Amino acid sequence: MVEQACDVVVIGGGIIGRSVAAAVARRGATVTVVEPGGATFGTSVGNAGHLVPSHVVPFAAPGMVRAGLHSLMARNGAFAVSPRVVPGIGSWLWRFARSANETNVQRGVPVLRTLLDLTVQGVHRLIAHGASIDHEASGVLQLASSPASWGAVRHEMEGWARWGVRTHELDAQSVRVHEPALRTGVLGGVLLLDDARFDSALLHTAVADEGRRHGVADVAAAVRRIERVGGSVRVHTEAGLLRCGQVVVAAGVWTPRLLAPFGVKVPVRPARGDSVTLPNGPGVPRLRGAMMLVDQKVALSSLERGLRITGRFGLTSTHDRALHPGRARTLIRKAAGVLELDSTIEPQHMWTGLRPATPDGLPMLGRLDGAPEVVVAAGHGMLGSTTSLGTADVVAAIVNGDRPLVDLGVMSPMRFTRS
Repeated sequence: MVEQACDVVVIGGGIIGRSVAAAVARRGATVTVVEPGGATFGTSVGNAGHLVPSHVVPFAAPGMVRAGLHSLMARNGAFAVSPRVVPGIGSWLWRFARSANETNVQRGVPVLRTLLDLTVQGVHRLIAHGASIDHEASGVLQLASSPASWGAVRHEMEGWARWGVRTHELDAQSVRVHEPALRTGVLGGVLLLDDARFDSALLHTAVADEGRRHGVADVAAAVRRIERVGGSVRVHTEAGLLRCGQVVVAAGVWTPRLLAPFGVKVPVRPARGDSVTLPNGPGVPRLRGAMMLVDQKVALSSLERGLRITGRFGLTSTHDRALHPGRARTLIRKAAGVLELDSTIEPQHMWTGLRPATPDGLPMLGRLDGAPEVVVAAGHGMLGSTTSLGTADVVAAIVNGDRPLVDLGVMSPMRFTRS
């Protein structure tokens, strides 16, 4: 590649980067996306695919420390720390514990609600323009199999009501009428009425296609460094040099490395998730809607391509990318304890992804202090796909110098440096 120029370079071809590129290009800018290509981590295409405007409360909330401590150090826990974690995890966990309070919830809910609602609107816009993303707006069912979890879910309903989230409670009998594929033993459930599901890989494709229709160019290369020169930016890649007026860093778990030369240390940690997709057929039930199994900490979605079972939030390193059939079998066994599912089915379509997790559970959106040409869009944790299009609208406004759509101070990438 010879030296190229454009208005905006977006570093990262995941759902956040592709959504940002399309949104900026729709507003008339020339945009280039830089992404190494291949299955580098694939976080955006194999997740649960839950579109959850109900998830307005940040992951770091009251009770999360107590709820997670008993499984935090367990390798197979839903919230775990991998033995591959690099030094420094203690600092992240300390920040997480400090952030798990009501103040963090109060400041986080308004910005997350905006990102979530804008994404729902964006999904409907894509569908209206002909995008096929296997979308079904039938709610997401939170299911409890133990008295403790059933009590916790019913208590959580009070919190959902506080934030205007619409729910419907189902007892043991009603929940089995609602979802015939359930085994006996489920005590009850709460249907999050405004939630939905979609195929995250199809959403990624739809957003990338929209960007290309608006002229987004692609460079398949790794980024070596970002360099500010006067009022512009040079992005040095393995394929050559890109010159631009602004750069958006949407590189997921690799964002800290790219920001380090600017003296900015962001506490983004990779949190591994795993999934398996079982092709539709004998022994694999077709669900009426998406689910979250509270006791098993497993998410379920019946997609056109099959039953997707997703789980785990394991803090790890960027090198933890190996697929483990044992983990896939564990996911199948957990799901089979609740569903009429053949637990002996061998896993076929396995996936793992590294979610970029911040200790306060809020993404980082905004310009760098001292380097205003650099905009950050990272740290979405488990909410990447479900906040993607909303993030894109916010970042496009930042790039264009328009009125902010959210309180940028709450999500500033500099907030950890200032604290």
